[in-house]
Amino acid sequence: MVLTNFPLKNIFHKLETSGRLMKFGPRTALKGQAVADFIAELTPPSLPADSDLPWTIYVDGSSNEKGCGAGILLLAPDGMRFEYALRFNFWTSNNEAEYETLLAGLRVAKGLGATHIKVFNDSQLVVNQIKEEYKAKDSRMEKYLSKVRSHLAQFKTYEVNQVPRLENSNVDALAKLASAYETDLARSIPVEILDNPSILEPDIMDVDATAPMWMDPVVEFIKGNPPQDSKEHKKMARRAAQFVLRDGALYSRGFSLPLLKCATPEEGNYILREIHEGVCGNHSRVRALSAKVVRQGYYWPTVDQDAKQFMKTCDNCQRFASIIHQPPELLTPISAPWPFTQWGVDIIGHFPLGKGQTKFAVVAVDYFTSQSPRLHRSYGQTSYAALAYQTPS
Repeated sequence: MVLTNFPLKNIFHKLETSGRLMKFGPRTALKGQAVADFIAELTPPSLPADSDLPWTIYVDGSSNEKGCGAGILLLAPDGMRFEYALRFNFWTSNNEAEYETLLAGLRVAKGLGATHIKVFNDSQLVVNQIKEEYKAKDSRMEKYLSKVRSHLAQFKTYEVNQVPRLENSNVDALAKLASAYETDLARSIPVEILDNPSILEPDIMDVDATAPMWMDPVVEFIKGNPPQDSKEHKKMARRAAQFVLRDGALYSRGFSLPLLKCATPEEGNYILREIHEGVCGNHSRVRALSAKVVRQGYYWPTVDQDAKQFMKTCDNCQRFASIIHQPPELLTPISAPWPFTQWGVDIIGHFPLGKGQTKFAVVAVDYFTSQSPRLHRSYGQTSYAALAYQTPS
């Protein structure tokens, strides 16, 4: 019998062509108990969330002419073994290497969830300084000691003991292996690279306080701190009606869009730059740029003015954009009373002294209405009517 998921019937009808008749039966569903048994059988037993059994940590540092390294061996209460090797990309003394190794071991143990630890190290100086039997005189040793104590305070219980070097041979080999580590060396134990000392303090820069932003009054009003003036209260109430505060961020209610995230001036400049000339930017114009900002889900009151100002500062747009030939203002049409009229005025003379003591003449010519068609047809020239006025001498 063959099990199948399809409700097939007998497909062979003739014994002489199909041989012995085969029957198909439906496959039954897998029971949930089988899955539960499989999970219960293969799930490894886990430790209690807060086990009182301590973790055992062996640490050792090495500093020589080949480099500086560290070896860490962690033994879990259930017998699991964790080996770590570190290489320092900075030069340290032997005592500093021991402190760096101890700090790295404490960080790893904390990351694995250890709450009770026993630390073993072969450095007499480091162990006795932690136990306050020796005093740290060097400034760097004081920083390392303070760092170690702050890490030890994160555990519920801890013990720091000194062991002979022979009993610490495993981690000593790891430390020497890490100090002589080369990148092209095939290894079964991963080596972590530590670039900076643990006592290196980050650079702190003086940052000026942020200037008041346009969102501050709206946020304060929504949080329940309205202005005292009644007029300002009504004005702010009308303005704050189009905003909503969610998870500490201010959003504007859009007309046909979902909530728009309100942006600061610095964020707005970054948004304009990314949309205008970013990976998917096409150096669009002012109206298209401001519309894209809104479609991307951002809002600030001066988005149109900022987009216009940003366009003026874009070097590519100023160099390669199409020139607009439209005049900057509407043209003012001037209508003439007689279209296509043309006049000519001239003065001619000297003439012989005539009546009224005149010897000059002023000639006015109308070039539009007084042409002589006959002379034009006859001689191919245009003649104009002229009016002459005598002028006295």
